Amino acid sequence: MTFDYPFILSAFAVFIPLFIFDFIKRGNSQHRLPEELEKKLHISTFFFRLFLALAITALAGPRWGTGFSPSEYRRGLDAVFAIDISRSMDIRDARTSGSMQSRLERGLSIARESIASVPGARYAAAVGRGRGYLAVPLTYDNEAALSFLSSLDGSSMTGRSTNLESLLEAALGAFQNTSAARKVIVLVSDGESHAGIFRNAVNKCARDGIAVIAVAVGSDEGRQIEADSSGQPMSAVSRRDAAVMRIAAERTGGIYIDGGREDAASALAAHFMSLAQETGSGNSRKESKQRRTLFIILAIVAYGASKFVPLVPLARPALVSILSMLVLLSSCSEGKLLLMEANYLNSRGRYDEAAAAYLKALNFDEAAPYAEYGLGLVFYALDEGDAALKRYGNSKNMLEKLSSGEHRELNYRNHYNSGIILFEKEDFHSAAAAFREALKADPRRIDAKRNLELSLLAISMESNQNNRTESRNEQREILFDYIRQEEQQHWKSREWTAEENQTGPDY
Repeated sequence: MTFDYPFILSAFAVFIPLFIFDFIKRGNSQHRLPEELEKKLHISTFFFRLFLALAITALAGPRWGTGFSPSEYRRGLDAVFAIDISRSMDIRDARTSGSMQSRLERGLSIARESIASVPGARYAAAVGRGRGYLAVPLTYDNEAALSFLSSLDGSSMTGRSTNLESLLEAALGAFQNTSAARKVIVLVSDGESHAGIFRNAVNKCARDGIAVIAVAVGSDEGRQIEADSSGQPMSAVSRRDAAVMRIAAERTGGIYIDGGREDAASALAAHFMSLAQETGSGNSRKESKQRRTLFIILAIVAYGASKFVPLVPLARPALVSILSMLVLLSSCSEGKLLLMEANYLNSRGRYDEAAAAYLKALNFDEAAPYAEYGLGLVFYALDEGDAALKRYGNSKNMLEKLSSGEHRELNYRNHYNSGIILFEKEDFHSAAAAFREALKADPRRIDAKRNLELSLLAISMESNQNNRTESRNEQREILFDYIRQEEQQHWKSREWTAEENQTGPDY
């Protein structure tokens, strides 16, 4: 067993004066209390001391074992594809299966195949030429990333030089500090950089614990650049700089992949799988799991037993205390224990582990609506609003089969949180409807009333803006008609008239 904060264990020293006090008190009061009451007092004191010990242990953050069994251990993966779309990437020197492809085409092919092979991760895409841009933020919607990569050709980007530093910085902007997932940047480039200091961006990735997987495309022999952007012929030769790509991978703990290999996409997908899932084999990474939640539950049970024992009018309070602990433990079903664990992990920002616990709790009928709500909270924290709305909807559907009064708070939160997401998506009509349903569940909530008023105000402003736009368009059309008529009259007044025959001198 290990501890996150072992110095807190020094608090066990408080038991030394307590034991001394018990010894002195026992000598003074052993004949003053009835025997049954004295036993109850001793048992109550024992459970209270047990509560203190468990609480101190929980604060120290105990860990042992592994987080999940080898067959089910999964860790989230956030991967950002940083695609270099400079002019050198248009050179057709990437040989695959006997045919020649451009460097960009080969890199995009590797990216698309690896995403399709590992669909469970979150992907993003950044592109860069003279400057880097985050084109697709991190999302579980793999089709969004695939669609963007399929349509990418670099023709819409401006700039002449290659700035890999700016490209990596744009990719770094996609990550969230609160996410516990593994973070990697897949740099697809030929390694040539003519602007920025690439080493600075690599060092920043290493400091933030973000690995760079370098996919080097092109050939070491290189090829002559036929013409620049203006069509003028050039004599420069562009080669793949494999050394720069290898250094970036080694310094950040990533891997180097030769884009000319036939199995480059398979190698990248296999590396993704090794990061996202541990199989329990010899090369798997063992990670001890925090057991603080277990000690917190046991501490609560021990405290309840210390208060319950003196109230029982029986001759055997020890047996009663044991039965009371069993009743308390049985009242906390496995589903509820999973929810408690998941809520704790969610509050600590460990969203991937919290999601795993919520998914397990879905197997228990009494915990399923709350598990769906918890998954909605996790997805919302990860900026996945659509997925969160879906989970809130699932929780609402489950609650319809149960007593509405018993789960009024959960019903309120489902509608209220749905309204928040819909308001952020500027769907004000749906947001107002969600806040109305929330007030039906609990009419006392001032925050729901306030948000309903804001939604109605946004609807009114949107309607007024549309009306003003239509009125402005009508006024503009009337004004244009007036100007057109005036112009016609102006030019009509200047039409040439027939010349008169003159017989006199022209002067």
